[in-house]
Amino acid sequence: MAMFFISHEITIRRLHKTSGYSSNYSATYTAYAADIQPADVDRVGLVDGGRIGVLYEAWVAPEVPVKEADQITSNGQIYSVKSVNYYKGAGLLDHKHLILVAQDASN
Repeated sequence: MAMFFISHEITIRRLHKTSGYSSNYSATYTAYAADIQPADVDRVGLVDGGRIGVLYEAWVAPEVPVKEADQITSNGQIYSVKSVNYYKGAGLLDHKHLILVAQDASN
């Protein structure tokens, strides 16, 4: 049971070594429900130099296999996963809280 508002469908992309020193992100091709929201203004300065409109928070179910350094794609927007925190709450409130940085042409 999700204890967050499902507002997005995400796909996880993980960095894989291709050959030699080369590596690329490849998609898992599995969609997961998530809630992605802009971070509070008070928290913006904690990650990525304090640029407003770049830092986001997300909540996903505990079984979603997301890791730090993954990329998440939702509605054409790509986010880098900077932090993954797992919260346990007697089985009812279990979820993962993610800190994301939006990627675009100016980043």
